[in-house]
Amino acid sequence: MILIIALLLGALAQAESSALTGDEIRGLAEQARALAEKSPVLNDPAAEEAASEDGFAFQFDFGVIYGDQPAWQAETGINAFLIMDEEVAGPRGLAIDWEVNRVMSAIPCDNPEMNGSYEEAVLYLEGEAEGLFRYGLVERDGQRIAAMEYGEVNVAQGAKISLTLQISGDGVSGMRAEGFQETFDAAALRDLYGELEALTHHYEYARVPRSQNGLELAPFSEADLDFPSLSFRTAEPEIFGSNVDTLMMDNEDGTWLRRVDGDGFEAVFSCDSEGKNATLKSYAILSPELEGPRCVRLGDLFHEDFTRFRSGEGDLDEAGLVEVLYGQVGKAPYGVAEYGDGTEMTLRYVTETLGGPDVELILRYQDTVLTEIILHTVDEE
Repeated sequence: MILIIALLLGALAQAESSALTGDEIRGLAEQARALAEKSPVLNDPAAEEAASEDGFAFQFDFGVIYGDQPAWQAETGINAFLIMDEEVAGPRGLAIDWEVNRVMSAIPCDNPEMNGSYEEAVLYLEGEAEGLFRYGLVERDGQRIAAMEYGEVNVAQGAKISLTLQISGDGVSGMRAEGFQETFDAAALRDLYGELEALTHHYEYARVPRSQNGLELAPFSEADLDFPSLSFRTAEPEIFGSNVDTLMMDNEDGTWLRRVDGDGFEAVFSCDSEGKNATLKSYAILSPELEGPRCVRLGDLFHEDFTRFRSGEGDLDEAGLVEVLYGQVGKAPYGVAEYGDGTEMTLRYVTETLGGPDVELILRYQDTVLTEIILHTVDEE
């Protein structure tokens, strides 16, 4: 089907420097209505399963419109809608499959680092709590962004209209807008402003820089060895507390290893026969709740992690199975990708350390999903 792609010229004129406006969001609603008038309804909006708190669902091949009555007519009001067709462009050209960095280029923000809490970050907040204000808000699970919401609120009128970009795998998977016919309590809208303003003062968590152009990113370095769950360089067995299992292993050459198994990790130290003078040799993350260097987590997708580390300096081997991402293999720092048969892939990054051994980060993927995270020292040969 040929879809009509309509962009608002007025919105484009001010897109480079301002927050997303209610008029821009309403423009997308009118575009959705125009598409609906040229498309067949794929369900029965009068059926019981079509009713929801958003209204009566009209399913089209480009998405879903929630109307205020179960019949599509010229006077049918749009309460909300969801667009999932990549051929439909939203305000400022926003479209399905746009990556997050591209969204932030189209809608500039005051907080590109996404400083905030583990769950949320305010991209911008403009205006006043008692009048008109606009905001951009990220909802996330750590590095995994679930949604980017852009809203305009008029407290005096009890109005709030918003466009939410649903995010999957760091790309837009849906565009949902709502609030077109709803009236909101003024006190609740003032509270919303207060919550957003308070969140702007949170700096405990930020988004890791990433780019489709790997040459813009830094190589894995010694600084990456300090991450949320521990510092690989300075960790000692005692930092894990008493709620762990410890095993001493005799190498039978005068040296010992001390293995510490805890909630979601396994750490191995070199030590003396009493478990003292310990130096961390390897650390494996076993829980999807723990983050490693550059906040990698079990369950990440390959392309999400690949765009957090430097690449683009080297070449693929003749078989197309191994790619040197940067540096020279065997001489830190360097990075390598092993693609295997496409179902099992590995990323390896090695950094030198000041006065210590090189350290390697190994990320293993099964069917593009991260299943193993290991940090270990590289023994000298």
